[in-house]
Amino acid sequence: MPVLSRIWRCCPGLLLPALLCLLLAHPGPLGAEAPQEYQVKGAMVFNMAKYIEWPADAFSGSGAPLVICSLGRGPFTTALEQYRGKTVLGHPLQVRRVQPGEELGECHLLVVSGVEKRYLAGVLEQARRRSLLTVSDHPDFARLGGIIGLVEIEGRIRFEINVKAAQQSRFKISSQLLKLARIVREGD
Repeated sequence: MPVLSRIWRCCPGLLLPALLCLLLAHPGPLGAEAPQEYQVKGAMVFNMAKYIEWPADAFSGSGAPLVICSLGRGPFTTALEQYRGKTVLGHPLQVRRVQPGEELGECHLLVVSGVEKRYLAGVLEQARRRSLLTVSDHPDFARLGGIIGLVEIEGRIRFEINVKAAQQSRFKISSQLLKLARIVREGD
């Protein structure tokens, strides 16, 4: 007789709590993986980075790391971790979580997620001064001055690009990427 069947007959009220305890205590990927939505967003950030030309002084050398900094709450950082060590335009990727107010000097790409709208202006100003590529899933990010906004349209994740913000931060975005994006202007 199978073990579960014996337990069910003996103590039917204990089976469900026991299974829940096993699932919650499981150390594997159940709690370690970012949700599917953020896996897609992480892949988009990684792939878009390949179509961006950074300012000439952005890297200390040809093999210097490209540092993705993640600011805010949520699973975006976890989704980006899978790309650690992969290369973009000859630069190995590093991923760092940063806190509000923390210096962003080592960052090249700043992912902002789960940050309240009232803090975005300050974050964007600091990023602009440092020529950081900014990406966020905040609904109005590109309109508020961010460079790339990840938005949901008809159940799919799409992206918007604020070309003026990119130019102000001295980024050149590939025409191939621009063709796929919805172009927005601040304040639209």
